[in-house]
Amino acid sequence: MARFIKGITGSYQGKIGNIVGSSWRGIDYIRSLPKKSSKAASEDQLAQRMKFGMTTSFLKSIKDVLMLGFSDNKQKTKTGYNVAFQQFINNAFQGAYPNFTIDYTVVKIASGSLASLIGLQTTESAPKVLTLAWDPIGNRFNAFDDDQVLVILYDQVDNLFFAYEGASRVDATMDIVLPDSYTGKTIVGWSFNIHRDGETTSSSQYLGEFVLT
Repeated sequence: MARFIKGITGSYQGKIGNIVGSSWRGIDYIRSLPKKSSKAASEDQLAQRMKFGMTTSFLKSIKDVLMLGFSDNKQKTKTGYNVAFQQFINNAFQGAYPNFTIDYTVVKIASGSLASLIGLQTTESAPKVLTLAWDPIGNRFNAFDDDQVLVILYDQVDNLFFAYEGASRVDATMDIVLPDSYTGKTIVGWSFNIHRDGETTSSSQYLGEFVLT
């Protein structure tokens, strides 16, 4: 890929022969079209394709959350979603092709400079009620009383995500009530904190895996 320096005719977009012109984040560039190959894909290539598909399927429905969690406006050559995607595909898989599984404990949905919640614990305090509890410790540098807590829950069977808000760092606790239809389902969760500026976040914390009663 080559960067395109505008001349008197300006930049161009679209396909000319085997050359494609485009623009991304204010940068104009040109690239050649990939050559078609008649060779069968290797096992490594098939494994990478499978990881790519699984990563896309997992992350696509929380793209807006990832753009916030990875501070999209602070990325230069990548979007926050791209950063999250790369982190996931490089770290979140366990096992060997074609039997990959996802290691939810290493999945990150946010990475930032705010302090994470101290002493965070999550329990099913009542049937289909997940309770988060933490120490409401703050400071004037990176842990503020009004930092908002965002919880993301994932339904493994139906591949669905749900977001929950409503608590601040100073509250020290947060209850999430799930519908009756979730009885017996396995839920995985993460949380992270959001500064009052609506942009700065903490890194995400893994809440655990719960089979709801």
